[in-house]
Amino acid sequence: MTSGKRKAPERGRSREVLIAVAADLFARKPYDEIYISDIAREAGVANGLLSYHFNGKRGLYLAVLAEALEEINALLLPRDGEITKEQRLRGMVRRQIVYRRDHAHTMLALFRAGGQDPEVDELFERGRRAGTECFLDLLDVRVEPTPTLRVAVRGLMGLLDEATRDWLVHDADMGIGDLEEVVYNGAVAVLATVRSAHPTIGAAVDELTAPA
Repeated sequence: MTSGKRKAPERGRSREVLIAVAADLFARKPYDEIYISDIAREAGVANGLLSYHFNGKRGLYLAVLAEALEEINALLLPRDGEITKEQRLRGMVRRQIVYRRDHAHTMLALFRAGGQDPEVDELFERGRRAGTECFLDLLDVRVEPTPTLRVAVRGLMGLLDEATRDWLVHDADMGIGDLEEVVYNGAVAVLATVRSAHPTIGAAVDELTAPA
């Protein structure tokens, strides 16, 4: 399993620098293997400064997760050149996969904490809501979705999370393109099953299923 490394931030005492240093460490090593002294040493500050800003390692970790959530949500937005619905969905899926690969330890810790830590759960839920809104926008749904469509779209976020989690646990044992294909095809198949209950998504589903 590989983990990307962020560009090393300049040393200093700002809150942003401390979060950047901690994010790099949490991306490379499991939470339990990192000590507050490790983060302080990497940032070139005294341990007490971390307690002042974050009240210890847990507070800093939550700040890192909150920043990661913002980065993940930004990856949901279409990029230049992603014009068709297929391009948008594939781009979103691929960016999510790459980000999770590059922040494997952080993402696995986030998945493991599900249902056990209310503060982490709230962050996780915010991410799911953002993903759901992205899917509804992709489908051109501008009104409250029917219960059937709501459940299906929420399930798509679960598909993405579980597929990438399993992939990371098994040391990224398939290519990114192969995993993208699994998630993309799974998402389209789910949407196809609910189009009869929400006919307005028919044109979008047709575009997603049309041969390239």
